[in-house]
Amino acid sequence: MGDIYTIPMIISIITFILSTHITPGPTNVILLSSVITFGYKKTLPFMIANIISYLIMVVFVGLGMEMFLSTHPDIMSIFKIVGITYLCWMAWKIANSSANIDDENSTKTKPFTFTQSLIYPWLNPKAWIVYSSMLSIFITSPEESLSQMLIILILIFITLVLNSYLWTFGAIVLKHFLKNEKIIKRVNQSMAILLVLSIVPILI
Repeated sequence: MGDIYTIPMIISIITFILSTHITPGPTNVILLSSVITFGYKKTLPFMIANIISYLIMVVFVGLGMEMFLSTHPDIMSIFKIVGITYLCWMAWKIANSSANIDDENSTKTKPFTFTQSLIYPWLNPKAWIVYSSMLSIFITSPEESLSQMLIILILIFITLVLNSYLWTFGAIVLKHFLKNEKIIKRVNQSMAILLVLSIVPILI
């Protein structure tokens, strides 16, 4: 690895990945709300599907998808509109979710399915912006581009897993302080507002 990246460069990549993944963006807000509302087990499909989908997205961006979108601004604009609309729908779904925290088998509302969770990252404009920026900055050598992308992919995978469980742990801890359905409803509404607010930087 030392022949591909220097130690300071590796530290820079890790710092960039951590700062863009651990902050309360759309994915983390949805994850937090889902664990609080439906429990850890029912949120696993969302977690696994997101990790798989984001890793595939990195590969697509690395293979030139970002260049295509940047040279076709009309398509990128349509993509952003569709993505923001989808995120708003997810916020609405979260705001209207409610469940008894003592009963993970509650059928009042349903968590996001594996398929929905697999599609969601591709409609998240923030993810495209983050990964496009990341690869354009840290792939520094045409000759080593594949090796560099593989290193970045591994670091992103580790971060995605750690980040998922960090937010899941936070949700489980928070869940112990929530003792009735009305409180969960208010938390979900707050999460929905945060999700909508996380879209603002994309619009700007």
